[in-house]
Amino acid sequence: MTGCGGTTGSQSDGDRNTVAAVPVSGAPPANWKATDACSVIDKAAMATIVGKPVAETSLALVHETDGTTAATSQCTYALTDGTQATLMMRWSPIADNSEGAINLARNGLQETMKAFGQSLETIDGLGKAAFWAEMAGQLNVFIGEDKFVIISMPTGPAAKDSAITLARKLGA
Repeated sequence: MTGCGGTTGSQSDGDRNTVAAVPVSGAPPANWKATDACSVIDKAAMATIVGKPVAETSLALVHETDGTTAATSQCTYALTDGTQATLMMRWSPIADNSEGAINLARNGLQETMKAFGQSLETIDGLGKAAFWAEMAGQLNVFIGEDKFVIISMPTGPAAKDSAITLARKLGA
């Protein structure tokens, strides 16, 4: 809260970026139920996006916000062909989707991909920032100042397009 005479917590990523956060609000937007990703994208919606029937969903990693911590959940969609897709949603009561935080996430995932001889692809025009990890079938998207999703799709030729479609459905 630098503008109010206080300070916000911050940490350096060791480079030129600083991760800083400012208050947003104490409750997630009504259309962003970060604690129940399975209700935000139901079985029918996911089946349409991936082009395969969804046998069942399971909700995990649920964390309710207390006004100072992020609200999260992950929905796993078991597809009838034995593969799965996942949607991890996060909403933060502070505007922590800073350039520094985005760079920390990008650089960490890039290092992991590099260890496997792969690279990370930046997806322009999607959310505040988005990057695709082909090998994992994973799309990371920062939406606005307070929302973040990790979308994992069954690997294959349509994985990236399906993940982008889902991200756009979520407002990216």
